[in-house]
Amino acid sequence: MTETKQATQSEKRAGNGYQHFNLAGCMILSALLGGFSASVWAQQLQEDDRMVIEEVTVTAQKRDQSLQDVPIAITAITDQDIQRLNASEIKDLQYATPNLVIGSANSAQSQYGIRGISDVSRNPGYDQRIGVYVDGVWVGRSAASNQSVLDVETVEILRGPQGTLFGKNTVSGAINIVTRKPGEEFGGYAQADYGNYGYWRVKGSVNVPFSENFYGKVSASVTQRDGFTKDALIPGKDYDDKDELAVRGQLLWNISDATSAELTYDDYHNDFIGLVSVKVDDSLAPGPYEVALDATQRFKVENDGVALTINHDFANDFQLASITAYRTEFWSATDVDEDYTPLPIASSDLIEADSDYFSQEIRLISPAYDKFDYVIGLYYLDQSTDGEGNARVFAQALVPAAPPVYVGVKYDTIVDGKQFAAYAHGNYRFTDSWVLTAGIRYTDEKKDLDYSIVDTSGLFTNGSSIDSRSSNDWSPKVSLNWFANDNSMLYASWSRAFKSGGWNTDFVNDLEALPFEDENVDAYEVGLKSAFADGRVQLNAAWFHSNNDDFQVQSFALLPNGGTSLTITNAGKVSSQGLELDVQWLATDWLRLWATYGYTDAKFDRFEDCEAGGVDCTGNRPAMAPKNNYGIGADMQFPLWGGELFIQGNYAYRDDFFTNPNNLPVNQTESYHLFNGQFGWTSGSGAWTIYAWGQNLTDETAQIWNSRSFLGIARATYTNPRTYGLALRWNFGTYY
Repeated sequence: MTETKQATQSEKRAGNGYQHFNLAGCMILSALLGGFSASVWAQQLQEDDRMVIEEVTVTAQKRDQSLQDVPIAITAITDQDIQRLNASEIKDLQYATPNLVIGSANSAQSQYGIRGISDVSRNPGYDQRIGVYVDGVWVGRSAASNQSVLDVETVEILRGPQGTLFGKNTVSGAINIVTRKPGEEFGGYAQADYGNYGYWRVKGSVNVPFSENFYGKVSASVTQRDGFTKDALIPGKDYDDKDELAVRGQLLWNISDATSAELTYDDYHNDFIGLVSVKVDDSLAPGPYEVALDATQRFKVENDGVALTINHDFANDFQLASITAYRTEFWSATDVDEDYTPLPIASSDLIEADSDYFSQEIRLISPAYDKFDYVIGLYYLDQSTDGEGNARVFAQALVPAAPPVYVGVKYDTIVDGKQFAAYAHGNYRFTDSWVLTAGIRYTDEKKDLDYSIVDTSGLFTNGSSIDSRSSNDWSPKVSLNWFANDNSMLYASWSRAFKSGGWNTDFVNDLEALPFEDENVDAYEVGLKSAFADGRVQLNAAWFHSNNDDFQVQSFALLPNGGTSLTITNAGKVSSQGLELDVQWLATDWLRLWATYGYTDAKFDRFEDCEAGGVDCTGNRPAMAPKNNYGIGADMQFPLWGGELFIQGNYAYRDDFFTNPNNLPVNQTESYHLFNGQFGWTSGSGAWTIYAWGQNLTDETAQIWNSRSFLGIARATYTNPRTYGLALRWNFGTYY
């Protein structure tokens, strides 16, 4: 644990390490657990014997700033918070922020939603709406988005469009991962976990100062776990296991007092027996964690990248930054059972291979003058993505009179793209209290398509398409900020962002329907960031409203045989509005409480002909748009055996939502509750920590992703069952 530090008067403006959970619920949990002490994990400081919440620095506006000074709704999750959550990847953090939903019907690709606006980049012709970045580098598409949080310093989750500074395809928000940099002190840590379902994880990191100006760090994690879902007909066979490896290496060279260069490399692999979903009402496998399948269900995710970041400080206090990066991505789901029976009736393969991305960003950061400051930059991205899909079905399953043969469909596609952008963003201070934030980004993009499809099933089509498209866009932002005092800021902002068009390079039955157009969003936000009660309470709130024009909708449209086909269309208009609250309270020197609440009212204002037969989805809710989500949590600690005993618990609730714009009951999830916690002991020196952890401690079983398969079969994904384990951590040296 990090030692408590002394705060200066300037540190009284509060930051937010871990935004969590409903205030009324905090009072309840406090009453239930009030006999214990809270671990505040360096979220608190002492000032004249008073506790205040520690300031957190974020880089959301491309410069280091206090979280409480940035006119954006942001959740900043620190490395201490990640330890408390026992998190290993981005999706483990979804309950740490209001109105963030991460789910999927395909365990190789997560689907992200913020404020009711969501999607997944299943095929090469479609980009997701939320950008994920590691140290300023875009990591790629959906398969690369669920990044490891191994040895990171902060994860910044920015809600709402971020088109000015983060660029295209951030019409929902951005997730910015900031890693912990190599330092001049030797040290590291090693940790081992063991839990039920055969779970074990070994991770660690070591930082080495090779000289007074050259440092290196290596971090790694290996995770193994048996699957939660069993095959009802084959003893010992399970699905959705884990076999993960994550590695990050970093070298930092302080070339001079003014110039530094950092070289980083990261790699992630997960090779597992997975599931798309579980068949609902299966007589052969009636349990929620049971299936009866014949296919091998092999899933793989691989992504890696290398980046060189050079920073230079000029004598006039300007800063120049250059980020050069190259990343690759691969994901596949092969021999996936499409009939959900132990008979070899239908199966499919989806492979996205040889996806590579080269990016270059150069930005100039001005000093923070008394009246103004600014950032200007240039950005270039060159990307290429190859993909293919195969599906096979026994012909008599479609037409009983057909010959006893397999029929199917196969597509191949290559999508290449180049993007150039220039941006400027700054702050102008009219007075000490009134600040204008404004920025604009120009983007020019070109894409090329080479697609072909061969079908013998009669469900799809045959043919090929070679096409190209270009887009250009201006993405502005304006925010007026009022600093009422040292501890409170009110802001009102308007921003615009765009998501580039593309092609539905999937299993399609109409080549004319391949292309779709750009999407644009106008977003309005009014927010409050505040601290009071002598810095012991922090309250951040935001009201938002967004209008998406030419909204790009992925949906599984019904086919004449009762099955489905993936379509992507421009729906017309979608609006989303709601409220977000984040509260932290240092109730005593041994108890910290936190709360979040998110409300989203999202709907299609216009979506005619959303399915064959003229179905009108106007007024329906978009996918992954739960109306309410909230939670509560507490940290406690008290002295024991020369160290300290800590107890932590958190509770989360999420409303039901639809996974398809037709809003049919077959596509509606269930609302659910989750309770997680851990308790343990840390030695007085901080070198040793041992703790027990548990997730979904009440063993809640709920359908959290419901859909209809290509053959029309109702299916669902369930909450993970109760998991628990023990962890032992050793910190050595002085780096941590």
